[in-house]
Amino acid sequence: MRETMQAGALARAAEEIRAALMTTAAAIPEMDRRRGPAPKGPHLVERRSRTDPDKVTLYIRDGRDETSTRLPPERRAEAETLLDLYRLQKGARERGIIGPRMVPVAAALAHLLDAARPPRGAPDTEHAKYAAMATRLATLSRYFDNAVFKDVTTARCKKFIEWRTEQPDARYRPGSPDAPLATEASAREDLFELKKAINLYADENALAWHPEVYVPKSGPGRTRWLRRTEVARILWAIRGRVWDVATQDWKRETVVDDTGKVVTRHVMRDPEMIANRKVLRRLVTLGLYTGTRGGAMRDLRWECSADGGCIDVDGRYIHRRGFGLDPSKGKPRASSRISRKLASTVARWRQADQAAGIDYIIHQPNGERYLSTPMWLWNSVMADAGIGSDVVRHTLRHTAATWLRIARVDVRAAADLLGMSIQTMVRIYGQWTLEGQDDAADALANGAGVKAATFFGVPRPAPAPDVLAPPVGDPPRAHPVVAQRRKRDHVRANGASLRARVGYEPAGIRGGKPA
Repeated sequence: MRETMQAGALARAAEEIRAALMTTAAAIPEMDRRRGPAPKGPHLVERRSRTDPDKVTLYIRDGRDETSTRLPPERRAEAETLLDLYRLQKGARERGIIGPRMVPVAAALAHLLDAARPPRGAPDTEHAKYAAMATRLATLSRYFDNAVFKDVTTARCKKFIEWRTEQPDARYRPGSPDAPLATEASAREDLFELKKAINLYADENALAWHPEVYVPKSGPGRTRWLRRTEVARILWAIRGRVWDVATQDWKRETVVDDTGKVVTRHVMRDPEMIANRKVLRRLVTLGLYTGTRGGAMRDLRWECSADGGCIDVDGRYIHRRGFGLDPSKGKPRASSRISRKLASTVARWRQADQAAGIDYIIHQPNGERYLSTPMWLWNSVMADAGIGSDVVRHTLRHTAATWLRIARVDVRAAADLLGMSIQTMVRIYGQWTLEGQDDAADALANGAGVKAATFFGVPRPAPAPDVLAPPVGDPPRAHPVVAQRRKRDHVRANGASLRARVGYEPAGIRGGKPA
């Protein structure tokens, strides 16, 4: 049975192998040969077994090398198929052709790195995205090293996640003591880049096969949002205060001032650190009261441009997208209204920046823009405010959406203000808090709009009446009313039969006609 299956498989592969040989020979030029007679290529020869002289086996002879086909001379057609396969493999090795399973992973990563390189005149944001992608590709190259496509299995990808979460975050400088460990979400993004690289390489090189990279499903999403007290602590930490988790109050110290008096004051960070943190005041304010994402916030300017949004202080609008950007690409960047209170605050920012010649709203102390969120500043402020690492920059947008839900703002107006869909507003942010449901709970309890006669309860069953059983041996007695009705019917029936026998007709009727 096994020999029959092998013979059938070889027969089916014979034509495919011959077609592949012809295609390869036509697509790739022949190698230069040395002078002299052409060497005899691989061919079949017969060899007798050393242990059994009567047994003859076909071998593939290639120069001095011989490879057994394990087939007798009677099955020479199948041996010819194996010979064709041997020639195809040898020609591929000589010309540098390898199978899809043997393509190095590093080749696919390098191919994506070259294909995604932005042009020289691209915006700085494109170059920043490319640098972040190059960092992820370098991490993948360090792990997979000399691996080939056949090594990219589900088990290998899961081991990569375990390895990646034990490494420091690649966004920090190498060797930085403040660098935290990478998260599973970061490892997932790395695997997504690997999948994109392999798919691009396989598509542009017309590979017949490529591995399916395992990318774990994303988590349930962040459900953390900030209370007003937490926002106040963040703003105080930006100004330099330090929160004491043990006492749940700001840290204080007793010192001697310049006049020689012993005073107790709040512990404050050094002035240079406070100056560097100043940008986070704008980041937190715009994130909470406009719900703008981090990337769009860093692109904001005081004047509208093609590659970034702006804030119209006089008209009280925030335009999150530049007029030269395609609205169908990337995250939505809609225009929204801003409050009068926020507009007055932003007006003071504009006055200070225009006096210093600064164009970007979110900028470094030297006036240059931030290409990415200053994570080192954010993490240090969260630590000084006594807030855990679960609060990230995007938490500000979550907080804005949740506050709108608590304030009972119409869901359509809230979604339009934040630049998100109504379905997202209801599905994601609607159940993060139970606050703001007082009216609904009272309406349900009071039964508003429900008829008073409707009672949603289980009725109590009525007790069964007590009935005395008749004495044993006596026939059951009928009810008096029933007995009288039976007697009356009996009299009527007898009277009718009597009149019919004697020919009696009632008075007033003679001959069947009224008198």
